Order: sequence, then C-alpha cells, then structure tokens
Amino acid sequence: MASWDNWMPELVLAAPTAPVPLIYLCVNRAARQFLRKTRAWQEWLEPVEVTGAPFAEYSFELPQGAELRRIEAATLDGKPLEVAKEGSLPADPWRHARGGCAYLVTSDLASFAVGALGAGGTVQVRASLIPSTRGTSVPDSVARLYHEAIRDGAKAELLATAGTDYYRPDQAAVALALFNAAIDDATTDVWRSHTSSTPRGRAQWL
Repeated sequence: MASWDNWMPELVLAAPTAPVPLIYLCVNRAARQFLRKTRAWQEWLEPVEVTGAPFAEYSFELPQGAELRRIEAATLDGKPLEVAKEGSLPADPWRHARGGCAYLVTSDLASFAVGALGAGGTVQVRASLIPSTRGTSVPDSVARLYHEAIRDGAKAELLATAGTDYYRPDQAAVALALFNAAIDDATTDVWRSHTSSTPRGRAQWL
C-alpha cells in the first residue's frame, strides 16, 4: 500500500508552511473523490461462507482503511450471482426467496444478504473501494497509475485555503482542472477495462 507520504514532497514544495495534518487530509479527500468517481480501485474481497437461510446477514471483509463504494460483481461457489438493488426487490421478497433465482443484496454497503438460496456456499464479491475518512493509503497500483491526479486534487484544495501564505487561487484552479480531466480519462479507462467482464443484467424475479 502507498501511504500519503508518497505525495508529501510535491505538496510541501507547493505549500511549504502548510501543516502536515492538513496535507494528509487534502490527499485523503482527493483520493476519495477520485476513486469514488472513477471506480479505479477494484478488487475481489475475501470469500464469505453463507448458510442456506435466505436473507441472513453477513459482513463484507474489507481491506483495512477502506470503504465499499459499489458492488461490481459477485459469485456463489464460483458461478455468477446476481447483484440486486434493495429498491428493486419485490414487495414480498420472502415469497420470492422460496422459488426465485439467487441474488445478493446490500442496504448499507457494510453487510449483505443472499436471497433465494437453498443451500450454503461461498460468496465472493468484486467491489469498488475508496479510502475511509481515516484511511492513510491506497494500493500501490492506484498510486502508480494515478499519482499525478491525486496530487493535483490535493493541491487544488490546499492552494485554495484562504487566509494562508500559500493561498494561490489561480494555481488551485489549474490543479482542479487537471484533476477533473484525469477523473474523466480514468473513468473511461476503467469502464473499458471492465465492460466485458461486469454483468450488466438485472435479476429476474420469479
């Protein structure tokens, strides 16, 4: 994992008198915004053993310092498992659970349930992740590919801090424009990378 210290030299150069905690906060916010919009941090979470009881709740096994942004795909014993939105569930999901197709659903992105499941198995989820508000790092792959983008996002906020001797609104505006352009480019790249492998269908309720 790449810590916020990876961005310190460039940001200290841009704002020499900025407090270190503020710099860390700006990097955290930039990383969260970038990864929330692009979904560029995706990985398969640890498998979870589930019982055959429909709608029993299970916790996601998230990497330390990460929050779940979106479920991209799921499998049950290695086979594709539909991911349903809570709002799309039938009015009586228990009735459908007795004879419908299996599906995974989450209401809070912290826990999940599997409906219409007749027997136990192993569920695994591919998720888009973002650093938590107290997170201090991102994966090395994210830092390597998007170092400049996160730097520009942090710099845009840092240099827009009014009342400081490093307040540079013109430079902040340039950094923000670069940050937004990087978000657009990365969003397109991520979409192209995962289009063929991410299920786009909707569960069929029986």
